[in-house]
Amino acid sequence: MNYSHWIQKAIQNKNKQLKESRENSTITKKQISKHSMVSIRDLYKAQKWNHLIKLAKQTKGLFEEYDCIKVHKKVIKLEESVLINSGDAHDEDYIGTIKQIISIKEPTTLKLICLCRVQWYMRKSEIIKSNPKSNEWISEQELFKTKHEDYILAETVIHSCQIFTCKEYVNLDEIESTIYFNRLSWDIEKKQFQGLEKLQKFCLCQQPVNPDRKYIQCDSCHQWYHLECVGLKEEQLNDFEFICKLCL
Repeated sequence: MNYSHWIQKAIQNKNKQLKESRENSTITKKQISKHSMVSIRDLYKAQKWNHLIKLAKQTKGLFEEYDCIKVHKKVIKLEESVLINSGDAHDEDYIGTIKQIISIKEPTTLKLICLCRVQWYMRKSEIIKSNPKSNEWISEQELFKTKHEDYILAETVIHSCQIFTCKEYVNLDEIESTIYFNRLSWDIEKKQFQGLEKLQKFCLCQQPVNPDRKYIQCDSCHQWYHLECVGLKEEQLNDFEFICKLCL
């Protein structure tokens, strides 16, 4: 075999290998694409959001993050608190703060799956199941911050809401249904309050203030008491000077 023939055969072999490599690469890409399409579709139907996100991150162009999103013709931004549809089986909508907004492209239809990572708040109705005694001092508009986070479909967001401190809430002139306040956190695993010992206690029953209830102030020590705890009715508030039992 002469030199020129060897060169020609080497080029032919190289071209053959290159062709096979391209074909194998195309087949591999098709397999990955097919696998991704089926997986993303199945994971979406199963609402396995964490697995769906992990898969989307592995394929370039399928995963993107945003600072805001438009839901029901309203713009929702990161760190904004929102009401979230709880479904027909619940009387109250969920509440959480948006921590991440992402979209995942479904490879077959190119439709976007929009998800939000939400840090949850607990409502009074959820807290008193584990701590019935707190029913007296928890306000109906009070929320308890948790460390628990989940991914939800962006379309389940209803609209934004406002969460104030307790002091800000008390000073509001009008309180709408989408206005809440937060002063404590709730440990979901231990089912207990965090920071409760720091709250000032009032009345003979020594409970934290509840903005929903009526109080009367002692004209001597200036401490506040629940009307029920001192045996008074609301119509009696302006009738006489009130001196608590401790000051008599």
